[in-house]
Parts: sequence; structure tokens; C-alpha cells
Amino acid sequence: MNRTILAALILTAAAGTAVAQTLELAALGSLDLAFEPAVPVTAYPGQPVGGEVTFRQGEAFNVPSPGRVQQIEYLVEPGTAVAQGQPFAVLRGPEMHHLEMNYESSQALAATAERRFRSNKALYERKAISESQWLEISEQYYALMLEYEHMRHFFELVISPDEDPDSLTLGAPMAGLIVYASAKRGVEEGDSIAAFAPPGTVRLKVALPAAISADVTAVRVGDCLLPIDRVSAMTQGFFVQAWTRPAQDSCHLMLGQQVLATPMIRSANTYRLPRSAVFQLARENYVLVRSGDKLTAEAVELLGSEGDDYLLRASTDLGQSDVLVASVSAVQGILLGLGGE
Repeated sequence: MNRTILAALILTAAAGTAVAQTLELAALGSLDLAFEPAVPVTAYPGQPVGGEVTFRQGEAFNVPSPGRVQQIEYLVEPGTAVAQGQPFAVLRGPEMHHLEMNYESSQALAATAERRFRSNKALYERKAISESQWLEISEQYYALMLEYEHMRHFFELVISPDEDPDSLTLGAPMAGLIVYASAKRGVEEGDSIAAFAPPGTVRLKVALPAAISADVTAVRVGDCLLPIDRVSAMTQGFFVQAWTRPAQDSCHLMLGQQVLATPMIRSANTYRLPRSAVFQLARENYVLVRSGDKLTAEAVELLGSEGDDYLLRASTDLGQSDVLVASVSAVQGILLGLGGE
């Protein structure tokens, strides 16, 4: 094939900008040509991002302390799976005896207030007592019942009998993973003694670059693919917080674990092809697509690699087009005008 014929086969822009270049298959002579279909992919891997294995706020059951506790002996390690009712902590100190007395006292006072409330309700309905008297009786009843219910919920977790009057042993309110932080100065009233993450709530929290957050469909940790469940509508610097769906047990992720996760980014016209299919012209990457009896050079953008394949984004929809994967360098030479007679 002489240079004059070759020049007629190569189409270039008038200004010298690279455009789609086409070759007749018949013009390639005896070159050993092989083709493979462009395999569409729905997402490609981005740069790894930091993540933490945790649960969303509000998903765990919290056990607050009804009073100050000087000493807590935890019977299981943080992150351990516990069964409902399993002993998980022993609270110690003279306050424990006081808590029990408060519980018994609140129970008795609530029972008395309830009897008074019910007996006076009929009198109020008959207008035998004033509005102000009924209001006072009602307020006292609801206040005492609220205090009693607060104590009752806590003491439902107490495993009895406890031989030591100055200690209380607590059982888990549900099956799940226990989470707690040892307090050096004890626990104050209202502080969390422990929280329990129910099965199916452990997930990955990741910080995604804001520029790609809307297009990330999942993250990969090892062999585990975790679909994205929620993405924050607020940025933190250049990042957006996102949550995956709950992780399967087979992922072997531990609460509190810090991991590197690979985001899978949604992209149109993205394909997997052997590395041998890609070549360069004028500093741009191309592949050669067969269309009938012609080969057309289509511009592509390299996104990453998987084994012996490239993941790439094409300038046009390749569908299931056949792409040249053998003798590509020889065809590249012809396009560059290096072919012989």
C-alpha cells in the first residue's frame, strides 16, 4: 500500500485537530486481526476513601444511668455480640442501695397517686371537687408515674437476686453488639452505661469527595461490596458523609474498625476492554471499532484497570461493538503514516 492511498484512507480535521479516523479492513492486508466485544460496566472504581464501621445515630438501644455510678465492671468486651438478658455489667457503690430504695419508694408513691387519681376522677366528673383541686391531683399523679416508669425501665434490666446490696448486675435489653466507653470518673445520671446495636444495623460510614458523591453507587472493602444507602446533603470541607446498607456477616467487619473503601462510580459509556486494545494518537487514547468493512478510531478516557483489562469511558456509545485487540500497534503505525509500500 503506497503513501498516497494511505493518505486517502486517513481523515483529519482541516485545522489539524484529531477526529475519528477510518481505515478499510481490506487495506490492512495480511495483518492477523482479532476482535472482542466492548463489555459495558455500570460503575468503575475510584480512589480509596476513609471509612468507619459503625451504626447510625438512633439505631442502637441506649441504657442510661438513673443516677451516679462510681464503679462499673463490664462483663463483656466492646463490640461483642450478646443475647437478650445476658449479664453485661455490674454497677457498684453505695448509690446502688439508694437506687433500689428510690425504685421501691417511687413504686409505692405511684400506686398511692394512682388510687387517689382514680377515686377523685369520679368526683371531678360530678363537679364535687374544684378544677384547681383536680389539676393538682392530676399533676402529682403524672409526675410520680413518670418518675416510677423511669426507674422501672432501668430495674427491668437488673438481674436479681444480687448477693451484694451495694451492687447491681444488668442484663442486655436485646440481642446485638454492645458498645461502651469506660468512664474514668464514673457515670453521672443520664449518661450512657452501654448501647446495643441490633442485628442488621452495622454499616460503613465513609467520607466521599463532594465532586463524585452523587455518582457513587457502592463501596468495596476487600471482597465485600456495600451499596450506598444515604448521602448527606451537607458538605464537610471537600467531603460528603455517606452511609452504606448494613454489612453482611461474611464481610467480617468489626465495630469501630477504620478501613479504606473503594467507591464504585456510576458512569455512562463505560466499558471493560483488554489493555492491548488501547493505543495513542496525538497524545489521546483510542480504540479501533469495527463497523462493517471499516475500522474507526474512537477516543476513550482511561478510568482504571482490573487485571489485564482497562476500564474506560468512550466518547460514543460502543454498545456491544467489536473492538480490535490484536495487531493494534501495526494499525497504529499505519495511522501514523509508518506503513510500507
